[in-house]
Amino acid sequence: MRIDVITLFPEMFEGPLRESIIGRARERGLLDVGLHDLRDYATDRHRVVDDAPYGGGAGMVLKVEPIAAAIRDVKRDDARVILLSPQGRVFSQDVARQLAASDASLVLVCGRYEGFDERVRSLVDDEISIGDYVLTGGELAAMVVIDALSRLVPGVIEAGSLEHESHTSGLLEYPQFTRPPEFAGMRVPDVLLSGDHKAIAQWRASEARKRTRERRPDLEGARPDAQELAGEYATGVGSYRLARKYGLSPATVRARLRAAGVALRPARQAARGPSAEDVARLHASGIGVRELARRFGVSHVTILNRLKRAQQS
Repeated sequence: MRIDVITLFPEMFEGPLRESIIGRARERGLLDVGLHDLRDYATDRHRVVDDAPYGGGAGMVLKVEPIAAAIRDVKRDDARVILLSPQGRVFSQDVARQLAASDASLVLVCGRYEGFDERVRSLVDDEISIGDYVLTGGELAAMVVIDALSRLVPGVIEAGSLEHESHTSGLLEYPQFTRPPEFAGMRVPDVLLSGDHKAIAQWRASEARKRTRERRPDLEGARPDAQELAGEYATGVGSYRLARKYGLSPATVRARLRAAGVALRPARQAARGPSAEDVARLHASGIGVRELARRFGVSHVTILNRLKRAQQS
């Protein structure tokens, strides 16, 4: 895999690219990283690559001409040019897999100061952010992208090590343990010491799902499948309780149960869900419609209807 980096500070990359897995991948020819100093493409003898923003304001803005020249010089025919910016789409394991699976080489453009001249965006194919925070420059973001991509290149890491990692299948990874079997009163779960590989696999799958629900309920793997819902429904748990437990609407729960071939119990005649007064009071305190729907285990439409009813009363 070939990755070129356009940066004001190529020296920042020397340590991270030389050590550990990335260093070994480069030595074996599995990863090729080229570093290019943006100042080499400046158009004046002082090698200036930034200037004050039109319209005034604090800081300096990277000029479009040096970046355009650097991209023209560095970019190969099949290369994909990526701008590293807090305004880009958020980098994730899925994005890493997409980029690593492509045959195209990459050009990463690192920003600095107050950002880029807006016209730079017309020169790139994609814009990526590593999170909703601001760094002093794009170099650290580029290192994150390089690290995440390099470990997905075939041969860099043993394939089996990638199968059960966090975010590989929409789940966080299950808890890991090693020697000693007991530390400060905390024991390794007996199932991991049993030698029963089937039981271990079941425990790990269960713990991965449990951990994901506790820590990242927004991930796909935190959502129950139809069979899991059906199992709980068969024990007497109603659709409203299941909806509240998993952050779904009751309608979604019932739809998934029907898809699993479950015969739904008749609905109780008593009024369900929150009262209009409770919804109005909590909404007035600053809680949004979606959050109220999640808390009460109902759809957002139900919350809107309750608010409308409260306004009419």
